[in-house]
Amino acid sequence: MSSIPLSCAIITLNEADNLSRTLKAISFIDDVVVVDSGSTDETVEIAKSMGARVYYHKFDNYADQKNFAIAKTKYDWVFAIDADEVVSPKLKEEILKLFSNQDIKTKGFLVPRLTFYLGKWIRFGGYYPNYQIRLFHKAEGQFSGGLVHERVKLNGRPLKLKNPLFHYSYKNISDHLKFIDRYSSLFAEEEFRNGKRSSIFWAFMKGCFKGFYMYWIRLGILDGKQGFVLALLGFYYNFLKYLKLYEKTNSVPSFFVMVDAIHDVKGKKTTKKNSDQIHV
Repeated sequence: MSSIPLSCAIITLNEADNLSRTLKAISFIDDVVVVDSGSTDETVEIAKSMGARVYYHKFDNYADQKNFAIAKTKYDWVFAIDADEVVSPKLKEEILKLFSNQDIKTKGFLVPRLTFYLGKWIRFGGYYPNYQIRLFHKAEGQFSGGLVHERVKLNGRPLKLKNPLFHYSYKNISDHLKFIDRYSSLFAEEEFRNGKRSSIFWAFMKGCFKGFYMYWIRLGILDGKQGFVLALLGFYYNFLKYLKLYEKTNSVPSFFVMVDAIHDVKGKKTTKKNSDQIHV
C-alpha cells in the first residue's frame, strides 16, 4: 500500500514498448489506472501483470479519454501521464516529499518534461522545460480541448515542480514522421471544423517561421545535430498542417503531392492511411 493518497492515470494504444518502463517508475503509487482503446500488442497484459487496473474505452479524442481514466481513479489527487513518459528519480522524491505534507496549498502542479531524441536529452528549441499540468486535484481540474492539444483546465493557479518527467517521445525518425502525419491530419480537421482556411504560401511561411523560431529564437542550435533535425522537422510539421488544411477545400498542385506511404495528402495515386491513434 502506498503511503501517499495519489492515483496515476494513463491512456494507451499499442504501448508495449514503453509501458513497462513507465509503470516501474511509478511503483510508489499503489492506484494505477490504464485505459486502453484497443491495443493489438501486449499492452493490456503488461499493465495487468504490473498491478494496474485496466479498462477499455473506445477512443473519441484525447481529452475525453484522459477524463475517463481520471474518473476511474480512487484518490482525490491524480497524476496523469503518458505511456512514453517516465517519472525521474528526483521527481519521485519531490512528489513523496510533497505528499508527506498534509496541507497542500494549491490544486495542481506544473511538471517540466525533458525529451530524449536521437540519443540526447533536448534542452533547447522549445522542448524544455515544456511545463504541463499533470498533478492535480481531480475535483478542481479536468482535460479539455479538441482533436489535439488537450490541456488540463484547473480551478486556480498551479505551482511548479522542479524535477522533470523524462519524455521518450519518438522511437526513431520513422516514428516521428508517423506522428507528424497523424497529428497534422488531426490539426487540419479541427481547424477546418472551426472555419479556418489556408494556402500553400501560408503553409510555407508557417513552416519557415516554426523552423526559424525553434533553431534561432529558442536556441535549438545549441542542441547540435539533434537540434537541427528537430527544427527541420518542425518546419515540415507546420508546413504539412497548413497544407492539409488547404487540401480540404482546394486541389493541391501536383508539384506538392507527396507520394510517401506515411503521408495523408492525395495525388494521382491514393496513399494508404494508417488510422492508429498515437499517444504523445
